[in-house]
Amino acid sequence: MAEAPKPSPELRTEYSYEDFGRDFFEHAVTVERVEQALANLTGNAVDFGPRQVGPAGLATIQAEGSIREPSVLRREGELIEFDLTIPIDLDLTVRLAAHDHRFETRLRAQLKLTARAKQPLHIFIDIPAPTENDIDVEVNAQGLRASVLDVVADIEGELKRHVAKYVGKQIEKPEIRRMRDIDVRRRLENDAPEQSTEGG
Repeated sequence: MAEAPKPSPELRTEYSYEDFGRDFFEHAVTVERVEQALANLTGNAVDFGPRQVGPAGLATIQAEGSIREPSVLRREGELIEFDLTIPIDLDLTVRLAAHDHRFETRLRAQLKLTARAKQPLHIFIDIPAPTENDIDVEVNAQGLRASVLDVVADIEGELKRHVAKYVGKQIEKPEIRRMRDIDVRRRLENDAPEQSTEGG
């Protein structure tokens, strides 16, 4: 079936600059574009420790893992905002009384993104620096002794602080910050048709 012809510019409905700007933002900042801007986070290594913890530093902890693929969900509201979840899987080792206890730890950084207009003609995806309150921790603690669980409970806050600081550094890396900054004027200029230099 043939595609219907597009109306000529003269026949298109005129509307306000404000409504045009809103429609432009909605088109320029989509879930897919935000995911693309953050794609470089996936697979980045996360290391923690070794560090002595617990009473008198009797236990040592160390964790190794990586960031899994972030997910983005559009929020309802007047502002163009998104919920960002960054999952991190860690293999955590607790050394206590000359024995190593290994188990899986899953963390999630829960952040809010906002598309903001910046001068001159920029759209910037703003991500506030995460804090430990933005980090959820889930520990697979089946079969662990009570003494090991006490150590894990003591270090959850420290893990949250470490991961919050790490995620904050990752989202501010130059290559990711560039992807979060949309230079509208430069893109329009790059798309402008070339002027003919031939004489008339």
